[in-house]
Amino acid sequence: MTIQREYLSPNEIAEYLGISPFTIRRYIKLGELKAVKLLGSFRVHKNDLQAFLKAHEVNPAEEALEEEEETRAAPPSAQPSHLPVPPPAVSGAPEIPMPQNPPRRSRGRPRKNSL
Repeated sequence: MTIQREYLSPNEIAEYLGISPFTIRRYIKLGELKAVKLLGSFRVHKNDLQAFLKAHEVNPAEEALEEEEETRAAPPSAQPSHLPVPPPAVSGAPEIPMPQNPPRRSRGRPRKNSL
């Protein structure tokens, strides 16, 4: 899709970028995407859209490097773990095994057996 008109609606921008119009309006309301309001509707100049996209460009190699540096800088206790951490052992107390999965709650009404 090529941009031909000077001003675009949030819906047109969202369709062009493949994101939600709500996201475009949020960027406008936060002041990150410059827009004008005509008769109650936002319009964004194509140059402002291009400037916004340029400001949000990322270099995948730089992002990977930043994530790696953050991981190295974080102390081990701050790194998220997907495994539960057992509490410290108390001397003389019996060892209780940690449950593997929490019990599941049923949703809605129980099914009737049709036997």
